[in-house]
Amino acid sequence: MQFYRFLIELLIAVSLVPGTAFAAVRLEPLTVGYSNFTGTYAPLWVAVEENLGAKYGLDLKAIYAGRIRPQQLLATGEVPIVLATATGTITSHILGVKDQVLVATITNKVGTALFARPEIKSVADLKGKTIATGRPGAFLDATVRYVLRSKFNLVPDRDVKLLPMGEPALGLQGLERGVVEAAAMSSPHMFIARKAGFRELANFDKLGVVYPYTSVVVLRQTVVKSPELIERFLKTIVEGIHIFKTNRAKTLAVFKRYMKGANDEILEETYQLSRANLEDAPYPSIPSVKVALEMLALQYPQAKQTDPGPIVDPQFMKRIDDSGFIRALQKN
Repeated sequence: MQFYRFLIELLIAVSLVPGTAFAAVRLEPLTVGYSNFTGTYAPLWVAVEENLGAKYGLDLKAIYAGRIRPQQLLATGEVPIVLATATGTITSHILGVKDQVLVATITNKVGTALFARPEIKSVADLKGKTIATGRPGAFLDATVRYVLRSKFNLVPDRDVKLLPMGEPALGLQGLERGVVEAAAMSSPHMFIARKAGFRELANFDKLGVVYPYTSVVVLRQTVVKSPELIERFLKTIVEGIHIFKTNRAKTLAVFKRYMKGANDEILEETYQLSRANLEDAPYPSIPSVKVALEMLALQYPQAKQTDPGPIVDPQFMKRIDDSGFIRALQKN
């Protein structure tokens, strides 16, 4: 099996050298769905814009799938791989549907903060007020509930009202218009909120919150039927992370293409935060999955009995790491 894998990678490498007999070898098409325009998704965008997939035999494309559709795209077979928060995958396991698995987590930090109108001085002042969150049961909603209860002893839906507004941009609009007194923001919207004069009440990273935030998700049948595809994509994304961290100018150019409307200052802040949070070796993390289960247990009590082990499959990242691939990138 090791020799077979080596032979495939050798043939792919040779096929990419101009003038060789293999130059006409066709790349395997791969479309990957992604669920957010946060900076930690940029390694995928870099990989697409730099055509990194070709080095690994892939004709890589990415499509924005929104916050709901990634799981649907996987389930219907429209795409074999998605980048998304692990919330949908973990919730499926909690509910007994265990066909999805995390094969990598690009960052376990959430880059999220709670912002409020200037007259609100502290999280305690939010008692009796309304906070904008994401969709019920989604990442922002689950994280806000966890932070309020575990860090500030405020009971959601009793001490504070949570208003599901979806995208952070809509939460920001709610703040601006006075519809809500506070809102949870991920980057780049947290920087936009700060610049607009809203008060940062709680930074979730500084509070020590970890979560399988930007994760690579596949179906178990893909693990069985197309392990080479997964491994080649993960090599592509690992190289995308490396370029992100080492080539600021190139990454900011990609930011401008995908995160339209954000000015240079916001993009720079997003870059610096994301760069610090990205994992060089993005193993899926059982400890952060355990925290996610603890968060989701507030809405799904059965999460307390859910085994985190089957939710992750680290074999691909271990094989890539053990091969010296990541160390070789870092030497370049």
